[in-house]
Amino acid sequence: MAPSVFRFPRLWLAAAAVALLVVAAAPTPRAQVTPPAEQTKSEKPPRTTCWRGWGYLLDGATGGYKSQEMLLVTIGTPLWEAGHPVELFLLDRASGLISEMPSFTVTPENPRLYYRGRLNYVDTTAAITGTQDRIVIGLSHIEPAKDGVPAKERYNRWACGFPEQ
Repeated sequence: MAPSVFRFPRLWLAAAAVALLVVAAAPTPRAQVTPPAEQTKSEKPPRTTCWRGWGYLLDGATGGYKSQEMLLVTIGTPLWEAGHPVELFLLDRASGLISEMPSFTVTPENPRLYYRGRLNYVDTTAAITGTQDRIVIGLSHIEPAKDGVPAKERYNRWACGFPEQ
């Protein structure tokens, strides 16, 4: 009886040793060279930022109001300087998304910039490229979200006229 008791543990130990040798001799999996598709970019996607506000068309000859209030938005952060062109997009009032109407370019005449620790509002009259009419606009800066604040990024997408992701 004693020889069979000793033989079983030896067989089990021998099988375990063979298994360890097989695992040790097998090629080790290499680190993944290419990251998964969603991580292929080394950069993070740009954070949503824009200027959003209102505008009224002005008659080029008389300076009188020619339109009702329009909701306007820029994409990104334009440079607010006299003579520097800025592209504006109309927002659809019903959906809040960027309208299918074509964008238009304005050239600010004398932008007034407002600060509360940082630039956060601009208003100006501006020439509209391709027409004698002018526009008066007032826009608030929608600042980019900080890392780790997805609710702010979702708000920015809405405020800038983009659909939900």
